[in-house]
Amino acid sequence: MGEKRAEFPIWLELSGLPGFVNTKVRKGAWGVFKKIVELDCASNLEPGVVEVSLSEIASRIGMEPELVAKCLERLKKKKLIACFIPDNFEEKGLFRVVVPLETPIPPPELKKARPELFPPGDDFFRYVDQKLPEPADDKILQEIVDLYFNSLGLKMNLFILDELRLLRQRFKLSDIKRAFENAKRLDKKSLHWVTRQLLAGKKKNAEKKKKRKRK
Repeated sequence: MGEKRAEFPIWLELSGLPGFVNTKVRKGAWGVFKKIVELDCASNLEPGVVEVSLSEIASRIGMEPELVAKCLERLKKKKLIACFIPDNFEEKGLFRVVVPLETPIPPPELKKARPELFPPGDDFFRYVDQKLPEPADDKILQEIVDLYFNSLGLKMNLFILDELRLLRQRFKLSDIKRAFENAKRLDKKSLHWVTRQLLAGKKKNAEKKKKRKRK
């Protein structure tokens, strides 16, 4: 099975990342990171956004939701994932592995060390061989950034930009515009509030579709 279709890219396990994450990020954080990767591989052909609750992650890896939340915060600070972490463990959050992903042992070294695993033509490295468009090259993302500035304020950093990228990947632009307009109208100076509104709206729409199918 090629790396593009693998349930979990083997190169990540050989890259030194498991040890780095458990010692330099937080003990147990590798299990959380690996589950995000597995869910991403199962849902997205190309690296994308995973929508899942902290309780769901916790139950799948045998960890308390509180510890999962702490691991996610640390993974975010170490720039291994971009995420929206909800206040409630039962609410869905948004998670995406950072692209390009930096690892202790980079892919070129792995190819040299393990040519039997990564021969020419089958040496695709998920999270490294893809790149996310930069704001200047992505007109929709730039429009979302402008909505953020116009509605919430002028504070900007890499973590905020990563969360805006999550919104760009996960929601329709029309829904994003509506959420920012509501935030401005209600004087909600919080990107966290905007993201929760978008997730709540998506959940309502999904429930409406289920009801229509039952009729």
